[in-house]
This record gives sequence, structure tokens and C-alpha cells, in this order.
Amino acid sequence: MELKDFIKKLFWSFLMIQAGINIAIGVIGLLSHTSNSLSPAAFFMPFLYDFFCSLVSLVTYSSKELSTRNLVLRKIIQLVLVEAVVLIITYMVEALVSTTMLAAVSVSVFMIFLLINLTDYLLSKAQAEKLTEKLKTVNQVRKADL
Repeated sequence: MELKDFIKKLFWSFLMIQAGINIAIGVIGLLSHTSNSLSPAAFFMPFLYDFFCSLVSLVTYSSKELSTRNLVLRKIIQLVLVEAVVLIITYMVEALVSTTMLAAVSVSVFMIFLLINLTDYLLSKAQAEKLTEKLKTVNQVRKADL
């Protein structure tokens, strides 16, 4: 994959992660029923999570075509790093107040990661199918010309 395409994909992931984080924070906040008021700094937390999670995504970049095994390995490493980043940031801002919160954050990260990668897979598959159809059409035209 070219670096330009990887950066486009990274930006798309950034937006998807941002949406997922906002939803997860809202759901966890509703379920935890904490009476804390939000400080203005809290509004920067989704961006902070998103930035570092996107940065960790660089582990999946390769200028060469990856084998399925290498891609899966890199995705597993990415998931572990994303979980670590989110848990470290959450711990540093003292938001991990219980094991329930730890579990909720960990499950949310996994679900967001899974959703983003599933969406990416489906979009890539659709794009590959369109390219395959175009190639078939071009080959049929070439055969007809001969």
C-alpha cells in the first residue's frame, strides 16, 4: 500500500475511532451514574484517545503486500497497543474507578476496534469486487477486438 493511501485510510479510521469513542463514553457514563461534573478538559479526552490510537495504527503500515498471517499478527499487535493506550490514558486521568469500569472500557475498545476493522474489510472487499468487474470488462473488450 502506498503511503498516501495509508494516510487516507488512517484519517478515515481517525474519524471512525472518534465516533466510537464518543458513543462509548456516553454509554459508559450513562451506565456508571457518576455524579461528577465535567471539566472543560474532559471534552479533549476523545481527541487524545483518538490521536494515540491512530498513532498506534502505524504498526500495520507496510509498503509491501502483507500475507494474511502477517496482517493478522499486526492487527493483533495493534489491538493490544490500542487497549494499552486507552487503559493507560484512562488510568492517568483517574477514570478507572472500579473493575467494572476497567471491563467496560476494555470491552468498548474491543468492540470499536472490531467494528472499524469489519467496516474497513467490507469497504475494501466492495472496492476489490468493482475492480475485478472492470478488469473482466476490459479483458472481454480485448478478446472481442482480437
